[in-house]
Amino acid sequence: MVGQLLDTLHVSSSAVYGVAVLQDELFIARDRSHVIEVFNTVASLTSKSCNRHFAISVTSLQQQVRPIDMTSCVVTWSLYVCDAANCHLHRVDPASGRVVNSWRVDAKAWGVSVTGRGTVLVCCRGASLFCEYKSSGQLVRQVRLSGFMTHPVHAVEVRSQFVVSQYEVDESKLAGARVCVVSDTGAVQRDYRQLKQPHHLAAVCDDAHQSLVAVADCGNNCVKLLDSTTLNMVAVVGDSWQLQRPHRLCVSQRRLYVGQWDGRVLVYEL
Repeated sequence: MVGQLLDTLHVSSSAVYGVAVLQDELFIARDRSHVIEVFNTVASLTSKSCNRHFAISVTSLQQQVRPIDMTSCVVTWSLYVCDAANCHLHRVDPASGRVVNSWRVDAKAWGVSVTGRGTVLVCCRGASLFCEYKSSGQLVRQVRLSGFMTHPVHAVEVRSQFVVSQYEVDESKLAGARVCVVSDTGAVQRDYRQLKQPHHLAAVCDDAHQSLVAVADCGNNCVKLLDSTTLNMVAVVGDSWQLQRPHRLCVSQRRLYVGQWDGRVLVYEL
């Protein structure tokens, strides 16, 4: 077990559907809400450390924005919000909450992440692929996944390779739960299967500059650290009694932010 628990933020019982950090601010999206909560990461994370709120709205869309995932980008200084209600991806100004750009994505678009180049990866659950976009919304490429990777949840780029999580909602098919290293052609190179409902991933660099990936293993109530090249398990973060259905992750300045179904955000120092 690694990681010291620094803070537990619990101001709502609504499930956390997005955690992102830019500079000294933590952004939280919740289930069925278009309002983003903004907290100061320098202060202790309590309800009093909530700096502000802003609502994401797009007047041209028929339905209220419903975030299913969110990530941040230091290259474009933006938030990206995957909108399940409207099948759109929104690029949002983190200071004002204004939608800078918005474009249509697959109806089953799920997890989002950014690359070191400032492009955005969007997993299309049920479509066996993930897409890479420029900040303008221009499609860079589609990577169609091979074989059993039919329900990708989240994809991240770690040292020029892709790591993808997947699981099937049908509980009779939980054997399909795994995290894989895939090539830019979508071919599976390695996989790790000791998981149950793996959701979010987050890239971590330890003191020895080893490239790791954190996995929110929701069904097993834990966060695992895997070597991003071999997918060997390196450690488990925190204690089992602390984590309850973690499914959203963010890493910033050696801190791991874990969003859970019960509405809490746990902060660990790695």
